[in-house]
Amino acid sequence: MKNKISENNLRFIFIIITLIFLAISLTSGYINLVSQRMTTDDCLWLDDKDSTSLIITQIIPGGVADKAGLKDQDRLQAINGKSFVGSVKAMEILNRYSNENITYTISRNGMITDVSIYVYKFFNLIFLVAWLLGLGFLAVALMVGYSKPSEYTSKLFFFLGCTASTGLIVLGTDYPLGMVQSPDTFITIALYSINYICILSFILFQPLFTHFFLVFPIKYEFRNPKLIFIFLYAGAFIFPVASHIAVFIFHLKSILIYGYSPGLFIFALYMLIGVRAFRKSLKKIDDISLIKSLKVISRGFLISGIGAFYLLGFKFFFNKPIFLVNPWYLLPLITIWAIPLTFGFSIIKYRILDSEFVVKKGLIFGIVSVIIIGIYLLLVLVLDSYSSDIFEGGRKFFTIAFIIVVTFTFDFVNQKAKGFVDKLFYRERYNYRKSLLGFSQELSYINNVNELLEKICSSVSETMGVKDLNVWLKDNEYKKLLEKHRLCINYIDYGNSFDKAMEKIYRINREPIQLGSASFTDLKLSEDERKAIAGNKINLSIPIIIKNEVIGALNFGSKPSGKAYSDEDIDLLKTLALQSVISFENSRLKIEEMSRRKFEDELKIARKIQDSMLPIADYNIKGLDISGYSEPARSIGGDFYDLIKLDEHRLLVIVADVSGKGIPAALYMSKVQAMIQFASEIFKSPADILREANKQIYSQIERKSFITMVAAIFDTENNSVKIARAGHNPVLHYSRGKVDILQSKGLGLGLEVENLFDKYLEEKEYKTENGDLFLFYSDGLNESMNVNKEELGLENVIEILKSNSNLPAAGIQNEIIKNVNNFRGGAEQNDDITFAVVKISGVS
Repeated sequence: MKNKISENNLRFIFIIITLIFLAISLTSGYINLVSQRMTTDDCLWLDDKDSTSLIITQIIPGGVADKAGLKDQDRLQAINGKSFVGSVKAMEILNRYSNENITYTISRNGMITDVSIYVYKFFNLIFLVAWLLGLGFLAVALMVGYSKPSEYTSKLFFFLGCTASTGLIVLGTDYPLGMVQSPDTFITIALYSINYICILSFILFQPLFTHFFLVFPIKYEFRNPKLIFIFLYAGAFIFPVASHIAVFIFHLKSILIYGYSPGLFIFALYMLIGVRAFRKSLKKIDDISLIKSLKVISRGFLISGIGAFYLLGFKFFFNKPIFLVNPWYLLPLITIWAIPLTFGFSIIKYRILDSEFVVKKGLIFGIVSVIIIGIYLLLVLVLDSYSSDIFEGGRKFFTIAFIIVVTFTFDFVNQKAKGFVDKLFYRERYNYRKSLLGFSQELSYINNVNELLEKICSSVSETMGVKDLNVWLKDNEYKKLLEKHRLCINYIDYGNSFDKAMEKIYRINREPIQLGSASFTDLKLSEDERKAIAGNKINLSIPIIIKNEVIGALNFGSKPSGKAYSDEDIDLLKTLALQSVISFENSRLKIEEMSRRKFEDELKIARKIQDSMLPIADYNIKGLDISGYSEPARSIGGDFYDLIKLDEHRLLVIVADVSGKGIPAALYMSKVQAMIQFASEIFKSPADILREANKQIYSQIERKSFITMVAAIFDTENNSVKIARAGHNPVLHYSRGKVDILQSKGLGLGLEVENLFDKYLEEKEYKTENGDLFLFYSDGLNESMNVNKEELGLENVIEILKSNSNLPAAGIQNEIIKNVNNFRGGAEQNDDITFAVVKISGVS
């Protein structure tokens, strides 16, 4: 079913959605890493029965609380003289201080005392890792969604990335947008809502992750897919819903949904199912270049799996708050970033997911610079948070030293990073781009399509290293141009499956397409059609389009490097395809012109033959002045007239009109003319001649064709004429200044069987006098049209006959022709025109 929303509109929607999720993610990052960054004192507070104090516990040996002399089970009653109610309010007060000494009022064994303690800002490394992981997913998801917004796998990955950007931060904090302080304000309600959006995103991320790898790179087939996916998504909500019900029933203040083992177990289960589906699909793929790109992702899963299991193990077995853990123990978590990084790498380098996202070199270099700056800032934050003991008392010196190091190393590091990216992604493109552009200029001088294809094949092979190339042609007219060319027969059809697959691909599509497992799914190709594409080693197909119709495609195999075709590659190959269109059309037009000339030559020969079949001018029959004329609407036609001398006193005049025009009508005409000449040797009356002709024609002519004919035998000895008419135009008879229309009954030849034809055929005899005129004609004469589609009409023909009755037969013929041409003006002849003029002269 065709997508009702255009791709450009989908892109706009995806950008808006991305900006919304990006805003939530950046806000969360700012709150948790900057504005509400937690201040720590290296111990844990527990709410006491008396809400005005907190129990101090889990003091880190050697930490700031231990150095300040705090003891386990001390009661904290005030911070810098400010009292509080509950741990949330106490944290709000503590977070106002950063890297400084403050005063704790504590109660120990009933004694109240003030303790000076150094507190510092805590850097949440787990949050940073999860936050950057989500942003990485979002960036890659936008690339995929923007490139192919209407494809199912692209949409799925896009929403997977969106949910990751706001959902994964739940792993690093219980409050994605910070702790809510005032439940009565509108802002607080909004913050609560966004916090729950982040939780909902995390819940949806899990089934989306599994769902994606059930359709990519190979779609798994299930008996009841709807039921499977309902269970897949519903299962992710079981534990969160159960947890909230428990809060409501047992009146708990809160429950950390993903801080408990069941929630983490479900998360790990979904991840394992998704990775397992991916690994299983990888084994079924035969495409070497696709395997190469997917193995990069597979390694990314392996690397990130180390970090993921480390995090889950830490959550399961290290029963301490994150701020009580030495941050260096958490560094292995950064390996989780391998997932979006390997996805992004494969998309940019190998174009997996059929991504054609245009990544400009300047943009990539800008991103590299931003990443380097981000790494430097991250180092500042980490060293500032966790090096207080080492650099205590010398922070200013440390800050100045670090700025100097950054100043002298940034440019060097930045250039090295750009050089690495340039070598990795762009160097190969520029190596052959120049040669291909030069080659495209040479194509202007190539008109022969076979020569052109050889040139394309050798050039692509030399510059890109692509060895597999074939041409698929849909149109039989163009297929004739290449039916013996090796590129046209260089593919295996697999029982017509290849043709079916290519026709399905280009049924609607007019753009180049990179063929792989994801595109197979979206194109809904059958298993046989997929095998046909894979068997012919096609990775890229570029349509050959003439007059907005796809007549075929240039199909290219994989590049030796295993990389996907880049946008620059595709643009240049599209140029070659466009040039091949010109050559295809030129070759077709050249062949068409040759065929047309050959056909015209054959028509000229046919016209000469047909003209030679017309009767000669002199019949040497005393008392008859005869002139005939025949002009087909095309080169040859189906009208004819014949004059057959039966003896010294009798002449047979025939005028006939075969239905239709052109070659078919001319062929019937020659056959009928031969029949009439044969019948005239046996039968002596016009009616008998027509009866015999109908008998022969009815058994040989197609039912949709027929012939009208008038036959007349002039007898100068008896001064008479016998006329029989087989459905033809009536004869015009001029005598003594008056024109009579002679109509006798009769059906067209070949329309009816012998008995019925004979029944309706009528022969009439008329006496002739000196000066009488007889005009036998086809309907092309009286139905001649002018530019206004007006017909000449029988009345005008009669008038021409009357006004020129004193002329000989040849003169009357010329006047008829002149009047018809004057009437038509610039209009083309619309039908064959044939007529014969017989004038009685010298009758005693």
